[in-house]
Amino acid sequence: MRSLISKKALGVGIACLVLGSSGLFAKSVSHEALVQAEGIKMLSQDLAKNYFYIEEGIQVASAKKALKGDMLSLDEKIQKLQVSVTNKKDQRVVEFMLFSMDELKAIMKEKFNAENGGLILDYTETLLEGSESISKHNSGKKATMLDTVEEMAFLLERASKYYIAFRAGYTDDINIEQAKHAVEEFETLLRQVESHAYVDGGAIKAVKKLTKYWPASKSFYLGIKESELPTIVFISTKHMKKALDRLIVHHQK
Repeated sequence: MRSLISKKALGVGIACLVLGSSGLFAKSVSHEALVQAEGIKMLSQDLAKNYFYIEEGIQVASAKKALKGDMLSLDEKIQKLQVSVTNKKDQRVVEFMLFSMDELKAIMKEKFNAENGGLILDYTETLLEGSESISKHNSGKKATMLDTVEEMAFLLERASKYYIAFRAGYTDDINIEQAKHAVEEFETLLRQVESHAYVDGGAIKAVKKLTKYWPASKSFYLGIKESELPTIVFISTKHMKKALDRLIVHHQK
């Protein structure tokens, strides 16, 4: 059984960076910083998912193309975030995110092994924790439907990531629980989307696609211990993500 090799150490590291700047908490951050943080949150999950699909020899061409895009986009967004944050706490978090990105670049140049796979999970979780730390400055505002569909897209990638990581041998109970939690949260948010009064034809079509795909997809994600249908999971996740992307664009207008 493979585990997250250094997650505890990484968590302590980022906690020290965050807590070490006591008294410097900002009440809010710029809209640009929040946009970049949300993008990093999503990409952190997609990157790990694509990495493990490649190493498992499944949907390799598609996953390689997506992984290359993930790395480029993450690099760009972290650098934009660096110039968007102004308080020392967030600046220290971004410094740790830059460190994590450098480590990910180095790992990508090496052959897959158990340690590197564990580090991919570690560093992408660090990027997630950092992005969420910055996003929490905005937590006092009422959640919008845009927030809802963006969170659904994140949860979809997260469930898929843990599914393929389990197949690759990372079978910790915490990974299984994280996948199940992502599924439960997604289903809760899906009910909100289904009850929303959409009038745009494209948005209505996207919601219908989500409603159609979800029951089967849910059973695939929850079948993580068997991990027998990785291709179906990859493709169903892709189709549902496209539907969510359409809703994201709709709510951004």
